[in-house]
Amino acid sequence: MKLVIFGCGRIANRIAKSAKLVDTIDLTGFASKDIEKAKAYCETYECKDYGNYDRFLNGDVDAVYIAGYNPGHYDLIKQCLEHRKNVICEKPMLFDVRQTQEVFELAKRNDVLLMEALKSVFLPSISEVKKMMKEGQIGEIRSIYASFMRAGHHPETHWIHDLTTGGAFKDLGSYCIGTMNFLMDGRPELLKLESDRTAEVSESTAYADLSYGGIPARVSVSNSLDGDNHLYAEGDKGSIRVKNYWKEGTIEYRIGQKTFVKEVPLISDFYYELKHFADLCDAGKKMSDVMSDKASLDIIAITSQIDAAVGELQRR
Repeated sequence: MKLVIFGCGRIANRIAKSAKLVDTIDLTGFASKDIEKAKAYCETYECKDYGNYDRFLNGDVDAVYIAGYNPGHYDLIKQCLEHRKNVICEKPMLFDVRQTQEVFELAKRNDVLLMEALKSVFLPSISEVKKMMKEGQIGEIRSIYASFMRAGHHPETHWIHDLTTGGAFKDLGSYCIGTMNFLMDGRPELLKLESDRTAEVSESTAYADLSYGGIPARVSVSNSLDGDNHLYAEGDKGSIRVKNYWKEGTIEYRIGQKTFVKEVPLISDFYYELKHFADLCDAGKKMSDVMSDKASLDIIAITSQIDAAVGELQRR
């Protein structure tokens, strides 16, 4: 599969390194509005080609990984799908339910694959956690929690501060919500919200209390504070905890009074989503059974609801 990465920000480095590890992926090149940056990436990863987006949209590449500016995803996804390119798009794929429905319908009409790249749900460690929960190793689930809190240093002009496209929940909440949805096989209901959004600047820190069919859940996100980032599930017989669950494979768990540690080896954090996507493309499949249209819509539905509630809190 000939793959091109659209966008040459920092994350493109990590995606490219993982793509080079997947035997069935031919990392063909990089595209960017900054041609010199695309050229530099191309040289670093020994790719065949570089240029602007149009160069590859009209070329013979099989697939595009959209890794650029989040608010620019919608237009790029549509352009790629209209040129019949398979698309894997970095999370958060989009911010709007209607737009999300639209691009999945466009992919179906053009007979190509569209998949959101939420790497956590493809990791063997998270699949192992789900297996442990399904087998009842910690008993009946009583609560679940996920956090993603890291102090960033973004200039005032950065999109992360924009009231429409920015905010901690839009940037980081999809990891928390998406991973919990995957483990709980459902979409939560929003119960309560705390946020520091103002009339001028989007929230940098927020906390949400949720419910999965009566099972309490909580999400903590921040792009201004560092936190103890982890996924935690509590059952009536034990508990499971995974630190940095979106990129690491150490599972700490308790059954009764006994504690255990299970190490799940990972090739790299982006490897598994890329391998899954490449396998789907090679098999001619047009929908992921892990990150389906429903999975993406379930994430954006609750994150949109949270975003609206954050805005309402600010207006009070």
